[in-house]
Amino acid sequence: MQIIVHPRIAERHPDLSEEDVRFAWQHANISALRTESSNFPEMLSLGHDSQGRLLEMVGAMTVDGWLIYHAMTPPSKKTLLELRRAQRKS
Repeated sequence: MQIIVHPRIAERHPDLSEEDVRFAWQHANISALRTESSNFPEMLSLGHDSQGRLLEMVGAMTVDGWLIYHAMTPPSKKTLLELRRAQRKS
């Protein structure tokens, strides 16, 4: 399954490379499926890149694999709260 990193990520966050995002997605510590998303299936994930930075990422499943279209570091408080809520439900 492919992991495709949208080029907009590097444009908006020049400190994050495609490889940083791919590595963090593959080594995600915590993820939550966003069942209410119009991009369903969509996943919100936190993972460390090879430099040890914690990345917030959002990806949508496509026929080819995951398209990661949002990534940033550090994760926002809103994202951390969403992941905590998702953990409580499971």
